[in-house]
Amino acid sequence: MMTSQQEKADLEKGNDKDVEISASSPKRTKPYIVLVASCAALGGLIFGYDIAGAGATFQMDGFKEHFGWECAPGADPSCMPASEAIIDRDKGLINGLFGTGAAIGAMISPPVAEKYGRRICLTFATLVFIFGAAFQTWSPEMWVMWIGRIFSGMGIGMLSMCVPVYIAEMSPEHIRGSLSTLWQVAVTSGILIASAANLGLKNWDEGWRLSYGGNISFALVLLLCLAFMPESPRWLAANGNDEQLDEALRKIRFEDEIEDEKKKLQMEIQEELDVGSAPWSEVFSEKNGMRKRVFLGMSFQAFQQLCGINAIMFYAPDILATFFTSDQAIVGTFALNTINFLATFITVATVDKIGRVKLLCSGGVVMCLALLINGILSAVDQTMAVGYIVLVSAGFFIIGFAFSWGPVVWTVCSEMFPYRTRGKATGLTTTSNWVGTTIIGALFPVASSASLPACFFFFAVMIAIGTTVVYLFQPETAKKTPIQIDEAYRTHKPKLHRKTW
Repeated sequence: MMTSQQEKADLEKGNDKDVEISASSPKRTKPYIVLVASCAALGGLIFGYDIAGAGATFQMDGFKEHFGWECAPGADPSCMPASEAIIDRDKGLINGLFGTGAAIGAMISPPVAEKYGRRICLTFATLVFIFGAAFQTWSPEMWVMWIGRIFSGMGIGMLSMCVPVYIAEMSPEHIRGSLSTLWQVAVTSGILIASAANLGLKNWDEGWRLSYGGNISFALVLLLCLAFMPESPRWLAANGNDEQLDEALRKIRFEDEIEDEKKKLQMEIQEELDVGSAPWSEVFSEKNGMRKRVFLGMSFQAFQQLCGINAIMFYAPDILATFFTSDQAIVGTFALNTINFLATFITVATVDKIGRVKLLCSGGVVMCLALLINGILSAVDQTMAVGYIVLVSAGFFIIGFAFSWGPVVWTVCSEMFPYRTRGKATGLTTTSNWVGTTIIGALFPVASSASLPACFFFFAVMIAIGTTVVYLFQPETAKKTPIQIDEAYRTHKPKLHRKTW
């Protein structure tokens, strides 16, 4: 382990001879690290399946009849369907309780990940999700569904905090951004898979059960993968021994890179150990710009949800049913989800080349314009012709989100904090995301019934504010080491005209 101050200074400045050699060498990536990151990102696929699967059930006859929202054909004449108020309540709780559970999971995840390691945290989160999903699939009554939503949300909340951190800590700097976007790629993949499945499940009275529980199969695959995936080298450098660290690095780095990587990790961890574990007071202190970083990260995650993406994706069948039949609404939702999946790959190809800030700002502008158009259109006569224009505009909104605020926010939040405070700070930012999800998910059914145009205009204002915050306050972090990221946050000053992106 490096101990001399000169060695530390050399590494920080990039003057260490070994570091110079590796920096000038071609950037290489072991295929195994891509495989590991892809396996970890299955947590996002599980989440995405839930978004599209659960939302579509609101337009499935079998689901509505099972829970008394509608009376089945040939039912007893005394059957009384639930009122619109009860239906809106049920929809809000199905979505809102999931978000509540996810917020709890995001708060539980940091101490578990810090004490027991990233792999144990991912394993525990997956088991909690499976428990909740099983309850939803069984659900003889609505209250059982609500219990399942809380537990499955807890599992997803833990995964959403731990997966991006795990991937970021495993990845070399030159592809960290691209690999971090795998979380969102997986989310959109899950949305697309569930949306495709819904095309057939809608015709089966019990199909809604697979819409809620089909992703248990993906969770079981993730559990199997976790048995073979290495622990995060950063966590091992802080908590393991040299033998475990060497073993992990041999799997994800080339032989001639291992010593340099070990030196950098051990130096950073030793410096953190020298000053002790980061208390909560440090997370919100001015030291190293932490307070600014935490509030930025929390605001990014909050605006990611307050722009209405999950309301639109989750309730897309309901929104489109305003203009089309239930079957047409589910088909239209599949089209939107296909667009969402394909557009995410724009980020994979550009996030390390163009950078985080440009993507967030450009995507924010596209989203804001699309939301304003839909706000205006939803205020006029709701004909099928208007519905097609709303569908196209919603497609542009989703494209804007899929290449910017969807994946890039997770990338930024996974890399913006020093390792010493990363667990606590990332837990806060992820919790902020789920609090936003809970609020929007619970209130949207009632709010959209009162005024759908007002909902779209509110979402447009939120993404406009979020984009402005990024433009003024977020430094570019693409291809930067942790030390360079620290310096970027310390020196960045908000200006109306940005000279550097």
